Amino acid sequence: MYQVTEKSTVFGFKTPFGLKTPFKLPTSSGVAFSDLFYSLALQLYPTGRAWNMFKYSMMEKFHSAINVSFVRLLNDAKFTIDSCFPDNDNFDVNDCALWEYRYGITTNVLLDLPTRRLAIYRRMSRGRNVLARQHISYIEYQLQLAGFNVYLYENGFIEGGVLIHKRPDEILALIPPTTQHGGTTQHGIGTQHGGVSVDIIANSYMPNELYGVGDDYLSKTFFIGGPTLGATAVVPENREKEFRELVLKLKPAHLVAFTFIDYL
Repeated sequence: MYQVTEKSTVFGFKTPFGLKTPFKLPTSSGVAFSDLFYSLALQLYPTGRAWNMFKYSMMEKFHSAINVSFVRLLNDAKFTIDSCFPDNDNFDVNDCALWEYRYGITTNVLLDLPTRRLAIYRRMSRGRNVLARQHISYIEYQLQLAGFNVYLYENGFIEGGVLIHKRPDEILALIPPTTQHGGTTQHGIGTQHGGVSVDIIANSYMPNELYGVGDDYLSKTFFIGGPTLGATAVVPENREKEFRELVLKLKPAHLVAFTFIDYL
């Protein structure tokens, strides 16, 4: 009785049909695809003498010509599929640049190819209008997957049984002289807090974004920094634009991020 093994294929002449029969392309080490197609074609013909295919006959040449087209189609299909999904070695730098352009991802030629592939793959797998993906832990996880050692914190604190929202200088327990305090406190434009630069990410991937956040809108903000609230994180200087762009894509559009980050 025939035993189905991992080498079995539905294209085999003696392979039985059934749900447990593995479906895979016919492959054999050292055998060209054209020869494989030729042997498969022979299995489809009747076994009578009239259908005997002699070597170098017109019938054999006819099948060889058809196999050339089959092999070309197979290779073209393989390269087309490989260039659409960043999960294989055939996805080269040109494919990376093309898909980075399509998804609006910053092209950083200083990054190695596997890192760029993973960034595209994560962007492909990230759908739209999924509420769970707006959670702060998901945004933090995606930033860390991209190689940024940062942590996110919601701007909401319970003090005396009341939910309050804090300014960056309150987190650092320092009040810089360059910050205005009054009716509407202004934060942003690289505001200095005790030697730590607190920038914002609201609507632009460019550094030193001009955007004012008043005290009445602190509930629409969150913090990005080190492993503890108020600690400073470090992001490579050559990835600053990439980092800010990724935050913009991940965060809900109406939220503003206060960043405790040094770009070195």
